[in-house]
Amino acid sequence: MKRKDWQEGFKIIFPVMLGYIPLGLACGMLLYDSGFSISAILLMSLIVFAGAAQFMAASMVVIGSTAPTIILMVFFLNIRHLLMSSSLSGFFKKSSIPFILLFSHTLADEAYAINYNQFKNHKWTDYQALATNVLAYLTWIVSTTVGGFIGSALTIDITIMNYVLIAMFIALLINQLVSKLFVVVGLVAGLLSVGLMELLHHNIALVIAAILASLFGYLVDKTSEEKKSKEALL
Repeated sequence: MKRKDWQEGFKIIFPVMLGYIPLGLACGMLLYDSGFSISAILLMSLIVFAGAAQFMAASMVVIGSTAPTIILMVFFLNIRHLLMSSSLSGFFKKSSIPFILLFSHTLADEAYAINYNQFKNHKWTDYQALATNVLAYLTWIVSTTVGGFIGSALTIDITIMNYVLIAMFIALLINQLVSKLFVVVGLVAGLLSVGLMELLHHNIALVIAAILASLFGYLVDKTSEEKKSKEALL
């Protein structure tokens, strides 16, 4: 990648990087307090790279959940990445397989929202999109690892996790309200969450609601794109 790609990526992802720092520090501290070593925190951020999933893993370890249960919940929580990646795939038709693998691994909610908007409304390249992903990825890794070091020196009340999680998800929601479709999907997710929680009385309802809302958004976006393509041919 060229220096210009990094510069353009930095300009667009910088606000997200600033938001990742306190969240990453808090996540690293909570993971350490939950029993994760600093090396485990670093490895988890490198491999998993999912703030919500890492916060959830910390809380599940505290309540004594088994490893298979945690892995399964992380899988369901992150399955939305399949939908996000597929909606961006049209912009990477000429990219190599190694490039796509790296891009997919470093893709997160905020980077997805920004890259999707840039591809749709601005002149944006695949390398600039990758630079955006990698910068956010590195910020999260450094922040969580430093948080682990801080956690090793401080005692943290685990109950603070509830407030951190709420603040984090509100921040994630606000960062993704970049179009009317995102607003509608957010409302659909909220309504589904309430309805399914009343029906199932289990936290899995939130995961199901997120998956269904993401699928709804993908189908609406795909239908809209197909309609525009047909109108352009007429």
